[in-house]
Amino acid sequence: MKLDINTLVRQVAAERDIEPEKLIDAVAEAISSAARKHYKERSVHTHIDPETGEIRCWVSRTVVEEVEDPEIEISLEEAREIDPEIEVGGTLLLDPLDTSALGRIAAQSARQVLFQRVREAERAVVYRNYSGRIGEMINGIVKRMDRGAIIVELGDTEGIIPRGHQVRHERYGQGDRIRAVVVDVTMDAARPQVVLSRTDPRLLEKLLEMEVPEIYDGTVAIKHCVREPGERAKVAVFSRDRDVDPVGACVGLKGSRVQAITRELKGEKIDIIPWNNDLVTFAQNALAPAKINRVAVREEPITIQLRDEEGNVLLGEDGNPVYEQQMETVLDVIVGPEQLSLAIGKRGQNVRLASKLLGCRIEIKSEDAVKDELASALASMLREMEGISDEEESLPEVLEPTTPSYDYDELIPLEDLAALTDRLRERLEDHGLHTVQDVLAKTAEELSDIPGIGPVTAKRLLDMARETLEAARADAAAAEEEAREE
Repeated sequence: MKLDINTLVRQVAAERDIEPEKLIDAVAEAISSAARKHYKERSVHTHIDPETGEIRCWVSRTVVEEVEDPEIEISLEEAREIDPEIEVGGTLLLDPLDTSALGRIAAQSARQVLFQRVREAERAVVYRNYSGRIGEMINGIVKRMDRGAIIVELGDTEGIIPRGHQVRHERYGQGDRIRAVVVDVTMDAARPQVVLSRTDPRLLEKLLEMEVPEIYDGTVAIKHCVREPGERAKVAVFSRDRDVDPVGACVGLKGSRVQAITRELKGEKIDIIPWNNDLVTFAQNALAPAKINRVAVREEPITIQLRDEEGNVLLGEDGNPVYEQQMETVLDVIVGPEQLSLAIGKRGQNVRLASKLLGCRIEIKSEDAVKDELASALASMLREMEGISDEEESLPEVLEPTTPSYDYDELIPLEDLAALTDRLRERLEDHGLHTVQDVLAKTAEELSDIPGIGPVTAKRLLDMARETLEAARADAAAAEEEAREE
């Protein structure tokens, strides 16, 4: 039996992007499958000559020392009677088979095997093409939504953006163009799965590389990048050329470069930070826009649970988890009272991103809190010098029933303002107003200067604060009167 195998292989290899040798192997396996079904033989070997197109089939046996299944195996002694040079593990070709006698059912079986092998070859090609592109940004078109995941058409295959790799407030429809970064390639049972991400920090790095020529040519390097997707990101950059400002290169004229990236990331704010080898200086840069007074570096022991490369907990000989003590770098950051909320950021966002960027824990304290701690420490030292313990000092001189005292002007947090929305409270806290008393210390005009608060809202805020403070004082007075009567 002969086929124009060269023409067939060239056509299919070009259409499917499959290596010609794998196609020939797939055709041979398909013919072997048909011959096994037709001749009721379990072991058949097929050879195809790619030059002439000649196809030949034989009944075959695997040479072994001891035969366990005579339908597929033959002993070494019997095999050497036919081929004296054959060794254990080799394949001995016995009776030739007539492939022209294969029936319709056998041909149908061969067709299924051929399609299966071609699909496997296609999957291998896609896996090979994308497994080397991890961390690379690619463009695609949204094809459909599948149980919360976005299926993206990439041309030669499909990609998937799982729910965990999507930005919470982004919305895409069928046919929309989308940019994402490849984070993983898995061999699925049906087809290779190219996993894409819109939340990975490498997406921001690739966007910067695309928008900033100095990053593309290596003049400016991205040292580290951290994100809270859809909200805020911090990028530490460093220039290899003293004449090039890394921050200015990334921001662009009037912010044009960074604004283009912000639009692509649907409004995500991006802080470009100059990297510095000195940890203290780098920490001050990372916590911008807050002004930092002092930074102290210390080491603190921590206990961690050991895990293997796959993330599984390591167990000791007794079956219990294994722990190890390590030293953690902690930064004590001191800021002024008016800078405290700015350094911490909205819902702790600024300090959290800075901690990830620096790779160490950050503890932020105000100057007033540090002074209180110092005063308390000094008082404790004086008591020790005078030989008075904390317990002795705390005991009353006369053990008689006392009337509890109430502080009518106790600080009232903003959360106690029942009608205050979360957005409005965050705006007040961003401008250093953390208590009801802080609000009452301002005039309506001063409150109106805060973005998002108009004259009407300012007056309503002051009225709410007065009512809340008067109610708290009334409750305290009633409690004091009740205590006196008792």
